[in-house]
Amino acid sequence: MRIAIIAPDGLPIPPVSGGSVQIYLSHLLPALAEHCGADLHLLSPAADRAQEGGLGDRVVHWRAPERADQARYADWVTTVLAELQPDVVQVDNRPLLVDRMWRAGLRAPVILNLHSTTFLGPRHVDPPAARRILRQVHGVVCNSHYLRRTVAERFRLRDGTWRPHVIYPGVDAARWQRAQPATPSPNGPWNLAFMGRVIDQKGVHVLLRAVRRLRQAKYDVHLVVIGRAPSWQRRYEAQLHRLAAGLPVTWVGFVPPDELPDRLTGVHAVVVPSQSNEAFGLVNLEAMAAGIPVVASAIGGIPEVVARGSGVLVRSAGDPAAFARAIRRLLANPERWTAVQRQARRRAAAFTWERTARAFAACYATVWAGGEAAPR
Repeated sequence: MRIAIIAPDGLPIPPVSGGSVQIYLSHLLPALAEHCGADLHLLSPAADRAQEGGLGDRVVHWRAPERADQARYADWVTTVLAELQPDVVQVDNRPLLVDRMWRAGLRAPVILNLHSTTFLGPRHVDPPAARRILRQVHGVVCNSHYLRRTVAERFRLRDGTWRPHVIYPGVDAARWQRAQPATPSPNGPWNLAFMGRVIDQKGVHVLLRAVRRLRQAKYDVHLVVIGRAPSWQRRYEAQLHRLAAGLPVTWVGFVPPDELPDRLTGVHAVVVPSQSNEAFGLVNLEAMAAGIPVVASAIGGIPEVVARGSGVLVRSAGDPAAFARAIRRLLANPERWTAVQRQARRRAAAFTWERTARAFAACYATVWAGGEAAPR
């Protein structure tokens, strides 16, 4: 079986400049190579030669010409697929690319691997076209039950009219265990971290206001923000720096994925104050694997990850006071912190890339065998 996996346009693999889907694929491909038994081909944007490799010898990596924009990338993908003639094609997070491939004559079964609903929105694809694509592909992989329900409700997809699969991402626990968390003292200092894109949906403004409340209550709190603001969020970034005035906040910017565990050494809690529904929330799982309790918004797919006492969920996602209370109750009680940490590591251990790869392999095999004819 020959599998072609199509990475999104815009960011290369290996993920030298971030990108959650790129980071995901850079872990999934080596696991697939070990546990899938198929002939794997990855199509992705070009990477700097110094950053190539890392996927193993069993993955054939096709790289688009440098500086290919979205349209040229789509043209390049269809050209390579015509040469490659795969048995199954997996498209990650780009529904409209599926339509482009069909119009170019692709006949192989297609699996659409959704990481969010972003590229199903009207800015990227017309709703009728999105619904048609979701119905006609041979499988739709969702990274959480929340995402599966959301897609079904938004596009009026009843059982039997599409082929959804829920496959959770994994986490490289051994890599994240390089972090050296420390049990907090009830009186501080308390070291908090945020990891992710610095955009308004991620809620850094809520976290900064929570930190100010804790400082006003005489708690010695320090915050490190790991991530950067994209160019279209410069106004929001300026707002954050105004909110942070006088607070002990360290702005780290982008950190290569391999260096992230070391950045968490000495951190007592990772705060994930998401303001819009995350489909999964991989950052929670990464922190949990590092043995660092998370304080996260109880929205979207996050409660599927941060479950069974493995973290602290905040139901009032937009309320800085609620986050301040949750942080204080966790860090001022070392016994509770230790219990949450223990459960976080136990919970994270259930999410392995091997399990993810085996689930994808089963999906490929079913599609290849013709067991999931695309509904029309």
